[in-house]
Amino acid sequence: MPEDKPVTRLFVLTPDRIVLDAEITSLRFQQPDGWRGILPGYAPYITQLVNGVLMYRLPQDASPHYIALYGGTLEVKGGHEHPHEIMILTVAAEPGKDVQELARHILERQAEADALAFEAHIEFTKVRAALVRALTDLPAPLDAIR
Repeated sequence: MPEDKPVTRLFVLTPDRIVLDAEITSLRFQQPDGWRGILPGYAPYITQLVNGVLMYRLPQDASPHYIALYGGTLEVKGGHEHPHEIMILTVAAEPGKDVQELARHILERQAEADALAFEAHIEFTKVRAALVRALTDLPAPLDAIR
């Protein structure tokens, strides 16, 4: 009789939805200093995630599954005596089967975010210039008020 693979519960959450709630056998993700892998029984751990792709495997399926993440945090909870789970909190996440498509999706989202940031910078510059104009057009203080 085949032995069951050890599993870890993985939750991927965004502010508006649960992207994934599944039992997994392995996980790979990107953090600021590179890739890291986690297997069931991993010690408690917390880290920052960068924009990138998360790869995980399900017990009944040897093929990898992917989720594009837009930053966030990852926490491994539990240990040898407690149920083991991994919680990922991120701004946005997109599951998929094809890494190249997810990579394109990440680049598109990053381009959208960059365009919005540029528009916000332009608006900020306009407001700042209007404020400087308003401050330089103030009348001189009256000497009579003392």
